[in-house]
Amino acid sequence: MGFHHSLLRFSGIVSFSLFIVACSSKQVQEPDLPERVYYDKAQQALDENLPSTAIKHLKDLDSRYPFGEFSTRAELDLIYAQMEASDFIAAHASAERFIKNHPEHDSVDYAYYMRALSTYKGAESLMSRYLNLDPSERDSKELAKAFNELADFTSRFPKSTYAPDAKARMYYLREMVARHEIQVARYYLKRKAPLSALRRSQEVIQNYPSTRSVEEALAISVQSYNDLKQTDLAQINFNVLKQSFPKSSYIDNQGNFVAIQLPSDADPGFIYWVTFGMIN
Repeated sequence: MGFHHSLLRFSGIVSFSLFIVACSSKQVQEPDLPERVYYDKAQQALDENLPSTAIKHLKDLDSRYPFGEFSTRAELDLIYAQMEASDFIAAHASAERFIKNHPEHDSVDYAYYMRALSTYKGAESLMSRYLNLDPSERDSKELAKAFNELADFTSRFPKSTYAPDAKARMYYLREMVARHEIQVARYYLKRKAPLSALRRSQEVIQNYPSTRSVEEALAISVQSYNDLKQTDLAQINFNVLKQSFPKSSYIDNQGNFVAIQLPSDADPGFIYWVTFGMIN
């Protein structure tokens, strides 16, 4: 899925009058630099793709002018700069702080969006460290958290400029989390633990009904119920499978259930369990 859009930098217009006020104000004992200078240095650093330098200038501005003319914009730019520096934990904290301190601000939607995006990017970064593993075999807790934060954002600001991107990422995340549940369910089937496999498959059916993983989730439910000797429940789920996916590969030409084949790669492997410990 191609949802790795470039980060959106907060845009706004600082009126020329602010520049006049900042430059014309005289203080008895001036700080190291005028507020505008810190802000301009941060903007220049961002333009030159030097986010760490921008972060330093923005923090200097905040510490010296916490209630200055540029303080609010600097808070928003700090979130962006931290994202650009791949410091997703700091970006999340900065977004949370902006939401708390400016709940009615015109650009609070940007903070909500960046809070969710920082979680999304953080999870993406974590998964990319293990390129030999399929994403569906990795820890999905942060992906689920990102989805919930994106859902919170879109429910609050459905007409936001950032809403289309958020919705696209939500669609992708739903598919990924559902695939993860299926992968773990198949692992349990292979390990002869049908009750645990059933729980995972039902999680997909109940919470991710619009994803492409539902067909396999139904098949896993049928097989799990058969393994548990609960043939009536197996038949109910099989009927749903036939009705919803009449051309499913889990249905033969006579309309009977085709058992799931479990190759050796159904086991995610030692690294998965040691690193993430998702199974409980």
